[in-house]
This record gives sequence, C-alpha cells and structure tokens, in this order.
Amino acid sequence: MDCSQVRDSFISGSPLSGAQLDAHLAGCPQCKALFEQDAELGRGLAAQASAALPMSDALRDPRRGTDFFGQLEQELGRETGPRAWLRSRPSRARFLFSLLPVLLVVIAGGLLRQRPDFAQYPMARVGLLLCVYFVAIALAFAKTLSELPRREPLRDYLPLLGFALAVPILAGFAPATEISRHAGAEGALSCFGYGALLTLPVALLLWAFDRADKPALRTVCLSAAGLGLSANLLLELHCGNGNPTHVLLGHASLGLAWLAMWIAVRGLSRA
Repeated sequence: MDCSQVRDSFISGSPLSGAQLDAHLAGCPQCKALFEQDAELGRGLAAQASAALPMSDALRDPRRGTDFFGQLEQELGRETGPRAWLRSRPSRARFLFSLLPVLLVVIAGGLLRQRPDFAQYPMARVGLLLCVYFVAIALAFAKTLSELPRREPLRDYLPLLGFALAVPILAGFAPATEISRHAGAEGALSCFGYGALLTLPVALLLWAFDRADKPALRTVCLSAAGLGLSANLLLELHCGNGNPTHVLLGHASLGLAWLAMWIAVRGLSRA
C-alpha cells in the first residue's frame, strides 16, 4: 500500500482500513495525519478536492483528485512560521483556543471592571446574556473554523450575522437599571475604543487560524458576528450607560465595524 492508494480512497469516499493500512500509517506521518480526529483532515481535503472537480471526473479518475493533495503538500511545504503552525492545528483545538480569549476578555474587561450600577443589575438578565451571547459566539466560531463542506452558505451564516447586529441595537432601547436609563450620550467613543481594543486579540487569532489565504465571505460574516457579540457582552457588563444613542454609537456599532474590517482584510488579501 502506498500514499496514492490512501488518497484515492478518500477521493472515492471509502477510506481504507485494516492491517495493511495500519502498517503503512506506522511509517508515514503524512497519511497518519489524514486519519487523526476521526479522519477529519482527510475527509475535509477530499471534500475540497471534490469541489474543485466535477463529481463524475473525480469518480472516474480519482488520481485527478490526488493532484489536489500534491499541490496542497507543496503549498504547505512553503509555509513556515507561527501562523503556519496555528493553521495546521485540528479544528477542535482552533475552536477552543478562539473561545478562550473571549472568556478572558469578558472576565477581565467586564466582570472585573464592572459597571457602577452592577449591584442593581438584574441577575436574571446577566445569566440570560451570558448564555445567549456565548452560545451565539461559540456557534459563529465553530462555523468559521469548521472544515465541513457547506451546500447552502447564505442560509448558514447570514441569520447569525443578522442576530449579532440586531441584538445589541435592541439592547439600546432596554436599559437594565434606572440609573442607566437616565444617563446621557457622552462617552460613546471611549466605549467603542474599549470594546475594539479588547476584542482585537481575538480578531488576530481568528485571522491566524484561518486556513484560507483570502478569507471566505462566510469567514468575514461569522468572524464579525462573533467579535461584535464579544465586544457588546463585555461592554454590557462594563458600561452603565443605557442611553440609546450611546449604546448605538459606542456598543452596537462594533459589529458593523468588525464587519467592515474583515471586508477590508478580504479585499487586501491575495487569492
């Protein structure tokens, strides 16, 4: 058994198994990597190879698909440095390490630097916000970093982006405490800068984890959704100003700002 047979099996949709495969994997770290994490890498690459070829061609001549693997190996061989190492991590590891800084940012920027009226803030609302925002953030990052093929991309990410942009706007018209309800619109720029600065490391990590040289539209939308929600969550815990104008300009606008930033990154990146 050789490497081409292993790759052919992924292209055809029937990965090999058995003693011969085990013997080959024992001496071939490249093929062994294809089978790690329930063959996540092998199946993902085969899906990309199949997408690059008509299905009939891939089935009729699987070796055309293996050309994709060969080209990919050449590209990976030219990649070195910290970002190449981060991009090569399994999807589960990249997902967990993208959520960790969000958790640290919310704790450091929100809970440890609480809003002045936090004692009057309804705990039920705190719990609801933490649950809803973290579920949405985790879903956005999971979809961003997943290597699974997507047949309906618009339906996959646009609703989540809409949710991430709409919820902070709605929060601007539902102040949590009576003190925040009577605050003025001042300080919006400070909140915007505070939220953007604290979520910048998360944005850089998402960019480093992205395996595409040019971010896909899905990556642009889902990353902006996760970053916007992260910024608004920490600002909700940190800022006691519930003035609608302040919230719209200093909090809710961060989702749009991150969307614009990712669009700019996509435009400046090489294909």
